Amino acid sequence: EESLDRRRRDLGILVLFLTAMGALAALGLSGLAARQLARPVGELRGAALAIAAGEREPPLGVQPTVEFRPVYSAFRRMAADLGESREALVEARRRTEAVLRTVASGVVAVDANGVVTLANPRAEALLDRPVAAGTPASALGAPLLAARVAEFLASSDEDVAFEAEIGGRQLRCHLTRLARGAGAVLTMDDVTDLAHAQRVLAWGEMARQVAHEIKNPLTPIRLGIQHLRRAFGAGRADFPRILDQNATRILAEIDRLDEIARSFSRYGTAPADQPPPEPTDVVPIVKGIVELERLGEDGVDFTLDARESETLAMARAGELRDVLVNVAENARLARARRVEIEVARSNGAVRIAVRDDGEGIADDVLPRIFEPHFSTRTSGSGLGLAISRRLIDGWGGSISVESERGRGTTVLITLRAAGAAE
Repeated sequence: EESLDRRRRDLGILVLFLTAMGALAALGLSGLAARQLARPVGELRGAALAIAAGEREPPLGVQPTVEFRPVYSAFRRMAADLGESREALVEARRRTEAVLRTVASGVVAVDANGVVTLANPRAEALLDRPVAAGTPASALGAPLLAARVAEFLASSDEDVAFEAEIGGRQLRCHLTRLARGAGAVLTMDDVTDLAHAQRVLAWGEMARQVAHEIKNPLTPIRLGIQHLRRAFGAGRADFPRILDQNATRILAEIDRLDEIARSFSRYGTAPADQPPPEPTDVVPIVKGIVELERLGEDGVDFTLDARESETLAMARAGELRDVLVNVAENARLARARRVEIEVARSNGAVRIAVRDDGEGIADDVLPRIFEPHFSTRTSGSGLGLAISRRLIDGWGGSISVESERGRGTTVLITLRAAGAAE
């Protein structure tokens, strides 16, 4: 029994020893296996970070474990595909930049946040400053241009065309939205020389119209004086009545001549000879225009939407009133039944939008509405929009017109906000 007890104790000790040795062996083998698995995982992690940093072929172990060889092969194929895609993108960008370097239009691409992603040399020449990628649109050097870009990105429009004056050059600009909300592309064309040529032609046309308009009042004046001479020579008893009628008609025609002369003189005044713009509260002026137009007897409904009680813009109060009166009267003459005027401030600019439901403007006439020529109406000189544009340009603002035949017209006046004036 004692011998059996000793053998049982020895067997128990041996079993415990073998169990401990097995546990130690299992622990050691698990550590070895973990190290064998951690090495390829670490290599894959480092290679993925290298690809993210722009490296095309990150280093990988030459002899991975059997279990990781398919993973390594798939990773190398993925890295090769990414490298080819990256090269294709770089090549496409180079081609795009090469094309943009040779085009005559200035091109600036911005992302959804208004940050420049691409600008060609022509755009830098038109803006007279370098435009590097990463530059915010507000640093383009043209507050009005930056305001239009920000307004476009915040809207749902797909494309918008407008004109702007930058550095003494007249630019025709176009904003187009990129797909999937990636931003927008701004194209700019210098139409200064074209505009000058058009103005030269327009001046010739205007000279002919001036001669025609002056001739119209002269004819009744001449006929009235001839009538007075005949009546006086005949000794007619009703000569006082004839004198009063003809004098009234002659004075009315003289007033027409005076209006033509003042309109022509005002349009021909150089911007440098005009007084500088000053901070002007737009809201009271627009309210006054609306109240004035409501006095008309033709039933046109004028409404005003002004979200702020005070909106200061760089302008000249009297001239701004004349501009708005001209726009309102154009809407009335277009047989509008409802005219809506909206005043709002956003992104360093004050916008005055005048929308009517009148006859609209034909597409072939719309591009020429700001040219300095006379209207066929005998009641006015026809220089209203040309003068309005000259005045607004002198304030550093812009005016544009959108219209559809039979649907109405929208006149958008954009002025520099007084706080954003340079």
